[in-house]
Amino acid sequence: MSLTFHVSSLHPLYKYKPIPTTTLPPKPRFLSIKSSLDDETQKQTSWVSPDWLTSLTRSLSLGRNDDSGIPIASAKLEDVSDLLGGALFLPLFKWMNDYGPIYRLAAGPRNFVIVSDPAIAKHVLKNYGTKYAKGLVAEVSEFLFGSGFAIAEGPLWTARRRAVVPSLHRKYLSVIVERVFCKCAERLVEKLQADALNGNAVNMEEKFSQLTLDVIGLSVFNYNFDSLTTDSPVIDAVYTALKEAEARSTDLLPYWKIDALCKIIPRQIKAAKAVMVIRQTVEELIEKCKKIVEIEGEKINEEEYVNDNDPSILRFLLASREEVSSVQLRDDLLSMLVAGHETTGSVLTWTLYLLSKDSSTLMKAQEEVDRVLQGRPPTYDDIKDLKYLTRCINESLRLYPHPPVLIRRAQVADVLPGNYKVNAGQDIMISVYNIHHSSKVL
Repeated sequence: MSLTFHVSSLHPLYKYKPIPTTTLPPKPRFLSIKSSLDDETQKQTSWVSPDWLTSLTRSLSLGRNDDSGIPIASAKLEDVSDLLGGALFLPLFKWMNDYGPIYRLAAGPRNFVIVSDPAIAKHVLKNYGTKYAKGLVAEVSEFLFGSGFAIAEGPLWTARRRAVVPSLHRKYLSVIVERVFCKCAERLVEKLQADALNGNAVNMEEKFSQLTLDVIGLSVFNYNFDSLTTDSPVIDAVYTALKEAEARSTDLLPYWKIDALCKIIPRQIKAAKAVMVIRQTVEELIEKCKKIVEIEGEKINEEEYVNDNDPSILRFLLASREEVSSVQLRDDLLSMLVAGHETTGSVLTWTLYLLSKDSSTLMKAQEEVDRVLQGRPPTYDDIKDLKYLTRCINESLRLYPHPPVLIRRAQVADVLPGNYKVNAGQDIMISVYNIHHSSKVL
């Protein structure tokens, strides 16, 4: 979903209040908003997920000797096209209203069990690691994440999570808010000033994506992408890799598993080059940081350790002296970069979208920010006092969760709550969006 703002005579815009570090423009007069959700031209199609393959899968694999008790969605081919190229959560919600909280759906050569029932979702997620695995999620992103904890399974996931989580302590968060988040946010405000004064349209999804990339680059690697103001091969590589991971999730015929095809198909060649650029950059950062840590003889000597010159997660992990390969460390850091960048950018975009459509809520949130901050930059301690704004963000996450679906694969045959049966290898798609919008849940 892209989000575009421009000055017009439609909706009043909230007032700006100056902060000491940035001179903000005069108060713009009006705000209007445009979303790509209703733009049919935004939808994409996948050449490896053609309609005829979906139709064939439905006729051959669904309904024959099926004792699962799971209803089969009679989705039209154009609906499946929407599923693959449009807003994923919209057709899934439509079919939930038609078929109930669990149904089976053919899409390309695969079929998915779509779950919109909290009890079933809890059962699947609770049994992760024993009866269920990440499955398709790992398949489509392994080319980028490698063995990073974002897609790792079992003991490896446990070990890597245990190693990384201690770096995210309170003192680290406080330092990052002050040194990284505030400065990056101020740069974004400066970029928006000219557009606000001139009434130009601004793609806020793009701006928030750049903002989160800059924040995560500095907080994880101590690397400044500076994507808000410049372009670079590394930035291009990151976005190319992100687009490839997204495309693979809709390429329901996984041709990219065949090495020979990856060497001749332009999209795969481009993706491979992008990953090489990203990995090389991260590996260089790791080696550079390692040398500094060794020269300084740095060791973690307190529970909430932060290096004053380099408060990044990379510095913390190297100073912890954990015995881990550079490749594993690289994959873990890439997991944080990619996963954190996309999710945070989405939350910011949807939250601004919703606030912009409700002027009274927007004004109330702005008044709270003005009252709490009193014209100064925010600190980590301010979060607890920004209660109304926090509730706005939480409601945005409920209405438009990211990710809108969670995918798991059954490792063994299982019986779900409600006596629904699934076979080993069955891909299950938990629709978080449906659960959050279901009248039966609310």
